[in-house]
Amino acid sequence: MNCKSIAVTVALVFAAGMAGAQALPPQAQLPAWATQQLDSLAKREAIEVSARMNPFVLHGDFDGDGKGDLAVFVKNKDSKKEGIAFLFRQKTAPLIVGAGHALSNGGDDFAWLEVWQVEDKGSLQHSYHEKSLKLKTDGIVVAKEGSASALIYIKGGKAFWQQQGD
Repeated sequence: MNCKSIAVTVALVFAAGMAGAQALPPQAQLPAWATQQLDSLAKREAIEVSARMNPFVLHGDFDGDGKGDLAVFVKNKDSKKEGIAFLFRQKTAPLIVGAGHALSNGGDDFAWLEVWQVEDKGSLQHSYHEKSLKLKTDGIVVAKEGSASALIYIKGGKAFWQQQGD
């Protein structure tokens, strides 16, 4: 067997092994502290991580304590309603918006959500309906393309909604 044949054989064996590889489930891609919080929430709230959104997790300091937190897209296993679970690195208790927990104009089902992104602490958020707001923590802008958008931010362990446009 010459070198070229060996190289082709190795490449084929490697490719066959890769073809059988499966992607990790979404929750397995999260850090241990977040998985523990989600497991606890799942027992009380019947939620599971949903990979419908890409990315299904956003990183930021949502409670303003200087530690990195997560916002994870979730779905209620019973009602199938979608939402966001905020998982905090320190003392703040996890918080769910949507997935059966109503939040202002967003309602209790975020199935309408098509785009979401982190907005940085200190950024000025404008609204057609409310007074502009300078973020004291990182927040999340949620939107349905070509339609409505809003800012979700956490203050004192509670979620707030600022309508940005419709």
